[in-house]
Amino acid sequence: MSALNFFKTITAIAVLSSAAAGATISGKVTVPAGPVSKGPAGGGYSRGVYRPPVKTSGDTTGQTRKKATDVIVWAEPVGGGAPLRKPEKMPTIIQRNKTFVPRVLVVQTGTTVGFPNLDPLYHNVFSYSRAKRFDLGRYERGKSKTVTFDEPGVIDVFCEIHENMHAFVLVVDTPWFTRAGPDGAFVLEVPAGAYRVFAWIPGHRSETVEISLDQDSRETVDFSF
Repeated sequence: MSALNFFKTITAIAVLSSAAAGATISGKVTVPAGPVSKGPAGGGYSRGVYRPPVKTSGDTTGQTRKKATDVIVWAEPVGGGAPLRKPEKMPTIIQRNKTFVPRVLVVQTGTTVGFPNLDPLYHNVFSYSRAKRFDLGRYERGKSKTVTFDEPGVIDVFCEIHENMHAFVLVVDTPWFTRAGPDGAFVLEVPAGAYRVFAWIPGHRSETVEISLDQDSRETVDFSF
């Protein structure tokens, strides 16, 4: 390689590294104590009819904050254009002990998700959600079927045979997402730029927070439901 070409290569690498330089979004999501649900989380389907959970109303004054389980935070570039990042391993929602594991899965738009059956019985995974409607039919232990989620949104996933089984697939238009810790704390590493930041728990999405990040900058964003 000539000295000139070597210099051009080093310059190009430096430019790309600068463009990809990261910034940090961190914060905390607070989830207040709420009414007690007497039914399955989010309800369930019985013979194709949706049955919402029964909740008790009442004053929650003095109740402690709940742990921030199943809290998702993500950042979408203003104006769109987020790169599609294919996962190294196919995300899955396992059917085990008549339960979907995990209960909440977040993926980028265009991602294919597997639904393996590890139970010694049949399951029938389906959804009537607007963002993705599907029915995988009945299949036995050791079998797995897949669904590609090509539109953003929240997809409620059920089992036609076991009405208490319920999971959520949250599909977002960005590869920059994370699950908050039990204390609600989260950290997102993103390239410099302008973003809309959201937090979500089953049944609720936060208001949009818009921020602008320079190279190596740090921004704190807190949410409360």
